[in-house]
Amino acid sequence: MKTGKKRIQGRDFLFNKLKTIASLSILTGVLLLIANADETFNLYKVPYILIIAGFVLLIISLLVTNHEKHLLCRIGLHRFVQVDRDSEVPALFVYQCERCGKEKKAMKSF
Repeated sequence: MKTGKKRIQGRDFLFNKLKTIASLSILTGVLLLIANADETFNLYKVPYILIIAGFVLLIISLLVTNHEKHLLCRIGLHRFVQVDRDSEVPALFVYQCERCGKEKKAMKSF
C-alpha cells in the first residue's frame, strides 16, 4: 500500500514540476516577444514555439493530475453559476460548476 501512495505522490511531484516548466516556457516566450529580442538575435520562431509548447505541456499535466470527470473542468475551464449568498458576509457569493459540482466563494464589489 505504501509503495502505491509513494508512486502516486512521485507522479504528482513530477507533473507539478512539469507545470512549473510549462509556465516558465510560456512566460519566456511572451517576454521574448515583448522585448523584441528578434531584432537583436536571430530567434526566428522560438518565442512562438516556447508559448505553444508551454501550453501543450500545461494542458497535458492538468489532464493527468486533476481528477474531475469532465475534460474541460480538468484543465480549469469550469462553468460557474451563482447558487447562493453567504449568510455571514453579504458581498460573498457562492458559485457552483454546472459540470463537476465544484464550489467556490467569490466577493463582489459594487
